[in-house]
Amino acid sequence: MVRKMRKRIFLVGMLMTSFGITGCQQTADAVANEEEMIYLSVLAGQSTPDAGIEDMIDEKVAEILPNVRLEWECVDWGENFDAEVNARFAAGDIPDILIGKAQDARHYYATGNLAEIEPMLLEEIEDSAKNTVMVDGIAYGIPYNSWYQGVIYNKKIFEKYKLDVPKSRLELEQVVDTLEKNGVVPFAGHFQENWSVGNTTMQFMLNNIFAKNPLWGDAFRDGKESYSDNAVIQDCMECNQYILEHTWEDALSVDQAACDNRFDNGEAAMYLTGTWSLQFSNQNQQSEEYGIFPYPNLTGDSKLIRETNMTFMKSATTEYSDEVDKIFEILISDEELMGEILNYTQTFSVKKEYKKEFESCLQDEINIYEKSGQIIEATVGNTQLIWFFQNDVAAQELMWLQGKKELDEVLMYADLHRLESIIQ
Repeated sequence: MVRKMRKRIFLVGMLMTSFGITGCQQTADAVANEEEMIYLSVLAGQSTPDAGIEDMIDEKVAEILPNVRLEWECVDWGENFDAEVNARFAAGDIPDILIGKAQDARHYYATGNLAEIEPMLLEEIEDSAKNTVMVDGIAYGIPYNSWYQGVIYNKKIFEKYKLDVPKSRLELEQVVDTLEKNGVVPFAGHFQENWSVGNTTMQFMLNNIFAKNPLWGDAFRDGKESYSDNAVIQDCMECNQYILEHTWEDALSVDQAACDNRFDNGEAAMYLTGTWSLQFSNQNQQSEEYGIFPYPNLTGDSKLIRETNMTFMKSATTEYSDEVDKIFEILISDEELMGEILNYTQTFSVKKEYKKEFESCLQDEINIYEKSGQIIEATVGNTQLIWFFQNDVAAQELMWLQGKKELDEVLMYADLHRLESIIQ
C-alpha cells in the first residue's frame, strides 16, 4: 500500500489560566510547563486504510495525558517500514513506540530493541491474537485489530447469474467461465505494485503450503525445500497469472485505489484482497452487496485468512517506559477511540468481549468460517518468510507477469536468496 514517507509532529497548545500575575510570570510559567512536557517518538508503518488514525490517537492522548505529545513519522508498511526500522536500529535511534504488524514483534525482538510487554496490558486481548506476538511465553507487542483476506465477491452479480461460492478450482473456473460468457469481468485486479503480488502470493501459499507444513520456511532455509522443485509453489504464482488473464486488460498499470473504486462500481464480480478494500464501499454505503470466501486451494480445503494487523511495540531503551505503557492502556481501554479506529479502517477488534459500534457487511460469513475452524492466521506464513523477502521475490514475479522474465528464473531467484527470508 504505497504512500510516501511523511513526518508529522503534532503539538497541541496547553490552556493556561492565570490571575493576578504579570506577563513575565506568565512567560516563565509557560517555559516551566514546556520543560515538563514529554515527547514520545512514534514510527508507524501504515497500510493505506491506517492513514489518519494518528489524529484520532493524538486527540485522545492530549485529553487524558496533557503533558504527553506524540511525534509521528508515518511510512508505508509494505515498501518502507522494514528498511526504516533497520536503519534506526543500526543508528541506535530507536523510536519510543513502533507500530507495525504482529509478525514484526516476533521479527524485531531478536535484535534486542523491543521491550517486553507488561502482562496486564494483554489481559483483555484474545488468545489467538496474543499468540502472534509471543516468543517463549513473552509478548513483545500489543495486537490491536485484525482484518480478513480472501475473495470479496459481489452478491448481486452472483445472484443474477445463479452462481454459488466456489470451493474447488474446478468450481472457480466454472464461475469465471459463466461470468465471461455474460460479458462480466471475473476479477478486479491491480498489478502495478510489488506488494500486491507479494500479498496474493502469500495468500495462495498459506492455504497450499503453510496450512500443510507451518515450518516450511525453516525447511526451505535448511535446503530441504525449494521454490524451483516445488510444483505447489509454481501453482501459487500461476494463480496470479490466472487472475491477470481474467481481469481488466490494463491491470498491470492499475493501482489499489483505482481497483477498489472499480470494484465498488460493480465493474468486476470478485476481488482477491483484504477487508481494507471496503473503505470505498463503506463511504458509498454499498457494502451490503459483498461477501467473502477463501480462494480455493489445490485440495479444496482453503481457509479464510485472518491477519492480526496493527501492533504496538515499545523500545527497550525508552526513557519514558511508564508513559508509553499509559498510552498503550488508553488504546486498549478506551472503546470510543477503538470504535472510531475500527470503523475508519474497516478492521476487527482483537479485544475480548468488545462491544462493536459497527457491523461489517462480511461479519455473518466471517463468523461462519471462525466457528467452523476454517481460519488460518497470516502470521503462520509471515513469520516463516519475512515481508522483505516476499516483496523482493514479488518484484521478480511481477516482471514474469509483465513478460520480462521466465517463471523458472523467478523460482531460482527465490532459492538463491533463501537466507534472506528470515531476520538473522
